[in-house]
Amino acid sequence: MRKENIYEKKARKILAYLRADVRYDTQFMPRPFFVEFTGSPSSGKTTVITELDKFFRRMGFRVWRPQEGAEVIRHIERITPLYNIRTGLYALSILIDESVGHKYDIVIFDRCVFDAYSWMMYWKERGKLQDEEEQFIQQFFLSHFWIDTIDVAYIMICDPEEALRRELKIALSKKLGETTNPETIRTLVDRSKRMYEKLHPIHAQLSLIDTTSLTEKKMVEHIAELTLKVFEEKIAP
Repeated sequence: MRKENIYEKKARKILAYLRADVRYDTQFMPRPFFVEFTGSPSSGKTTVITELDKFFRRMGFRVWRPQEGAEVIRHIERITPLYNIRTGLYALSILIDESVGHKYDIVIFDRCVFDAYSWMMYWKERGKLQDEEEQFIQQFFLSHFWIDTIDVAYIMICDPEEALRRELKIALSKKLGETTNPETIRTLVDRSKRMYEKLHPIHAQLSLIDTTSLTEKKMVEHIAELTLKVFEEKIAP
């Protein structure tokens, strides 16, 4: 058996100091909780994310709310499925990396893997994906390697008329955007409902929240209560 040299001995001594259970064993130290928000425009996602982030940080949690993929991926035009595949991969890379680390206690995604799944439905409807392509990409984003690390995912929807009222409440212009018009919002709400109906029986962490008749306070309190309940159930064992 070969004898270790002086460099190897020193390296092994340093590694023994660093390789402690608290740094390497994910069973010893739990991963962060992961929360995803997706859904139709002006349904309250940003409001709820902001309030959850504020609440948990003030309670002493280390919280991270990554930038939404649309704010990061600017070099790909929004005219191809590649755009939403890339924004989905951006969020997915964060999910994978942070799920094996302990830097944060809670990570709150403004759109992640369930959102990427939903967008493939959109591109299929637009004729930009074949059936096999849609299913292949969707199944990739729902892989068990990472989907189970999403502890709770909220699909938030709102009636188109109420969504537009919220959108234009403090807007400098009444001009409507590509996704902020009644017809498009109605389509996105319908797609969100169809995704929930199809996936919820398999992925129980999905919740569909209709915020049409909810005040901002009620909306935040309702989702905070659901989120805390999920976290409590996770730590019960």
